[in-house]
Amino acid sequence: MLRTLSVALYLTLVACFAAGLSASEVKTIEWTDLMPEEDLKLLEQMPEVQHDYSQPSPFDDDYKGDDPAAQQWQQIMNSAKVVEKYNNTKVRVPGFVVPLEFDSEQNVTSFFLVPYFGACIHVPPPPPNQMIFVNGAKGLKADMIYSPFWISGTLTTDVMTHDLGQAAYSLKVDKIEEYTY
Repeated sequence: MLRTLSVALYLTLVACFAAGLSASEVKTIEWTDLMPEEDLKLLEQMPEVQHDYSQPSPFDDDYKGDDPAAQQWQQIMNSAKVVEKYNNTKVRVPGFVVPLEFDSEQNVTSFFLVPYFGACIHVPPPPPNQMIFVNGAKGLKADMIYSPFWISGTLTTDVMTHDLGQAAYSLKVDKIEEYTY
């Protein structure tokens, strides 16, 4: 009887420990994972861009035509649609830092995480569903922002708007690591 009770207690503890591990497991994701399927399909079906500079480009902000590719491009670039299954999920995602706030020692305290270097600064920002607002950063020096990082934490589908862009996702950071492939 005592042995059966010990085995039952042991199995209960193992089950509780295993459940705790799966609940806190960090999922490594890619940027395309954050795009709803319909947005990803639109992006994959984009026609090849023609580089005929003698004609107005349907991808220019002041384009006045009715090119379907331009309309499709605008739909993709303005999409704030999210993938709900990632709401309140522990994730790890690679990206580049676009600083938004600093502390008195020039440490970055909040930033947009973006999929490519220079986003929001030298080029138009990525779509909102390809930007993550990150807060709670510690120890990220301003001179480190030219390198890619792995950012781990709890991802939510909370929208954050700033002068530099709009993020359809937010992340409470747990860990920042230099990016390694």
